[in-house]
Amino acid sequence: MRIIGLTGSIACGKSMISRYLTERGYPVIDGDQLSRELTEPGSPVLAEIRETFGVRYINDNGNLNRRALGQLVFRDENARNALDAIMAPHLMELTKQRLSYYESAGAGMCFLDMPLLFEKGYDRLCSSVWSVWLPLRVQLDRLIARDGFTEEEAMARIRSVMSSDEKASRADHVIDNSGSVRQTLAVVDQLLDGEKYGFPAPHPQTAAPSVQPAVSSVQNRNVPAFEVMKRPEAAKRKPSARKAAWRMPVWIRNVLIALGGLLLISITTFSLMSGYLKQQEEKHLKEQRAIDAAYPIVRDYRPIIDKYAAQYNLNPAFVTSVVLNESSFDRKATSKVGASGLMQLMPDTAEWIAGKLKIPGYAFEMMTDPDTNIRFGCWYLNYLSRLFRGDPVCVVSAYHAGQGQVQTWLSNRSVSPDGITIPLQNLPDGPTKKYAEKVTRDYGIYQKKHYSPAADHSDSSPGTV
Repeated sequence: MRIIGLTGSIACGKSMISRYLTERGYPVIDGDQLSRELTEPGSPVLAEIRETFGVRYINDNGNLNRRALGQLVFRDENARNALDAIMAPHLMELTKQRLSYYESAGAGMCFLDMPLLFEKGYDRLCSSVWSVWLPLRVQLDRLIARDGFTEEEAMARIRSVMSSDEKASRADHVIDNSGSVRQTLAVVDQLLDGEKYGFPAPHPQTAAPSVQPAVSSVQNRNVPAFEVMKRPEAAKRKPSARKAAWRMPVWIRNVLIALGGLLLISITTFSLMSGYLKQQEEKHLKEQRAIDAAYPIVRDYRPIIDKYAAQYNLNPAFVTSVVLNESSFDRKATSKVGASGLMQLMPDTAEWIAGKLKIPGYAFEMMTDPDTNIRFGCWYLNYLSRLFRGDPVCVVSAYHAGQGQVQTWLSNRSVSPDGITIPLQNLPDGPTKKYAEKVTRDYGIYQKKHYSPAADHSDSSPGTV
């Protein structure tokens, strides 16, 4: 898997490019989002921050007061170093876990969106690095317009981190974001093609150098015209008796017969091989059609899945595999225990999520609406991902069997040796293990078939129905 680092100085437009890559279906690991996950209420990292900086940086609801802490570390280098000592090892470990997760899922390319990519050594994890660049004046104006700083405050923020020019000088590729959005995204598309297919060599010379003739032109000489040149009589050929006909030697005839036999054998072999290859091609196409039938993406649901997967930082291939195994894309599907809709949400779970999302006039009948059901399901998957630190087996198992069951398995060292993750093969035999095996298998297939850089995403693709 190619790991592409994406970085840029403050207000240079890195987030816009990150969102575009997510919309294109590429997995993007967002360093800011990982930091938020690490500092969720009740997390060990938040406890360390509280112990180091005090409770005044914790809101009444238990969340980290990011603005207040940000102002502190901006003006106090000792505080900044203390916060970095807490966050850096946890952030690096979580980043490596996410990279391993996407690689095991079959992703061909993954983007590492890190503001401090060079400063914290994340570039050592990358196959190549893209840096988003702006001229200083444009960067300054955009930061003032975005955050409402004075010019002095904005310049202080810019000078507190590595400059845009320095990042550009250390990157493999630079994205100039000083033009229009369309121009910037066109550069991103070119870089994507280069990462997938290889960057082109320098253009060859357009015209060959002129070559002077090795010999100068011959001067006109006095050569008599052909018709006036007469052959002397003595040089003319005299009539002679006809020679005897030539007879082919026996050995030559035998060699030609042998060569003819070899040619006939070659033609026969080629014909048989062509027939065999055609049969194999037809067999392969038949297998592909079977895969297309088994792993479709319903055209009406694809935009909804992509939208909420991006909103809740999920891989759309993962969400699609859950929908396939939960309802086979039947929006009216209802289970024996009362789960409803594309992602088969139970009434109490759906009501709890509706409260979290503050949905006005919520009713369980709304679960047959694809947009509402997929939104609720993606929110719940994101919640489980944060709860179980992004471990895909824990997330899938909790979606099927409940959070309490997964917590029980995590406390059992024969199932979870580290108490954090669960190897798929360690799950106890039963419906949840079969469900997790199918979802993870289908996740890899959807990633390769519909969401990898080489996949064809057009409406006419065989997998779209």
